[in-house]
Amino acid sequence: MSFKGINLSEAMLKSLSRQGFANPSEIQLRAIPKALKGETLMVQSATGTGKTLAFLVPLIDKVDLKNQNIQSIIIAPTRELAQQIYDFAAAFLKEFPSLKIKLFKSGIERDESAQGLSIPPHIAIGTPGRLVDILVGKVSLKHVNTFVLDEADMLLREGFFSEIDKIVEQTNKPRFLVYSATLESNLAHELEKYIGPNVPVINEETMTANNVSHYLIDIRHNDVLTSLIDVIDIIKPYLLLVFASKKETANELYAGLRAKKFKAALLTGDLDARERKSIIRRVKNDEFHILVCSDMAARGLDIADVSDVINVDLPNNLEFYYHRAGRTGRFNKTGNCYTFYNNDKTAKPLALIKNGVKFKYFVLRDKQLLESKGIEKSHPTRKKVDEELRSKIQIAKAQIRSKDKKTKPGYKKKQKQVIEKIKAKHRRQIIRKDIRRQRVERYKKENQNG
Repeated sequence: MSFKGINLSEAMLKSLSRQGFANPSEIQLRAIPKALKGETLMVQSATGTGKTLAFLVPLIDKVDLKNQNIQSIIIAPTRELAQQIYDFAAAFLKEFPSLKIKLFKSGIERDESAQGLSIPPHIAIGTPGRLVDILVGKVSLKHVNTFVLDEADMLLREGFFSEIDKIVEQTNKPRFLVYSATLESNLAHELEKYIGPNVPVINEETMTANNVSHYLIDIRHNDVLTSLIDVIDIIKPYLLLVFASKKETANELYAGLRAKKFKAALLTGDLDARERKSIIRRVKNDEFHILVCSDMAARGLDIADVSDVINVDLPNNLEFYYHRAGRTGRFNKTGNCYTFYNNDKTAKPLALIKNGVKFKYFVLRDKQLLESKGIEKSHPTRKKVDEELRSKIQIAKAQIRSKDKKTKPGYKKKQKQVIEKIKAKHRRQIIRKDIRRQRVERYKKENQNG
């Protein structure tokens, strides 16, 4: 179905066609008609499926250009995301020349943001704090009929709902359009004061786009930077995003890649707004082929043609996995998401598998990606063996002390003998376990071949 099958104006259809949007995505097809009818919506959709257009198209098409008041407010959690939404919206101005859109975001001087408000915009876009500073008590918001909360779960998690409350108090019961890749129960509960209970959720079955392939790579405790370079050499990405949970790790990987002459850039929370904007612009201009990011960049970062994502680790909040993976495979393009792990730390990968992520499994060995059947649990590592042995020795020492409350002649010699016996017994147990393991593996292999 094309956009012509939706009840849109000729100007909107012309604008969408000019911008190269011929057919709506699944979420656009389900959300836009409802939004055009003035319904309140909660939309859960994979990143890269067109959520931004899903709310911009009905807002722009239904704006009353004769009413020179703010009619819609779009709130985003970060200035980068607010900027991207504004850029999307500004692309429609050629067909809607009378439409006024204004961006309010942190990082812009307050006086600069307030300029031009003698004639308010039809659509205000911004971060919560800046919208409160510029609009509340200074501009009438009684004509606002639509509130859009983009990346709503992040707005809640970062504590922005107090600022949102201040803005909503100035309005006259607008309808809400809530969009996010994830919608948690506590978010739905928080939203009830705005939208009431039992608003149905428009969602999709998958958390990331269907055209993203997911890979788990066992790097076998090898150095992360070395493993990253090996995988880059193997997959030869067109445009790669590398994600690390800690900015210190991101900094180290960036420095290592630059030392090896890779065209890499760095995007973390340490950069100011101007530096981040410059980095994204240079990536879009093909000056860099690798962007090393902290999780700050995972939400709402819209860079076209990202072919691959590599997670050198997994975040503590596994929701961020979906936002990372969603940077590729956008707008019906294919993409790949690779995740490093070690086989003695599998809790997070197993949690993603339980949550429905369908991985293909590989082991990185000798600069090759070798396919495996699944997550192979490791045999006890040396560290675990040593911890087990130390525990047994401590127990033995305690037992000797309890029997010999007073130090007797030969106490230390007796203690040393006991410890040596424990060590010898422990070594024999490890050897026997290893022999049994080898026998089992050989038996399975012989039966498979037979």
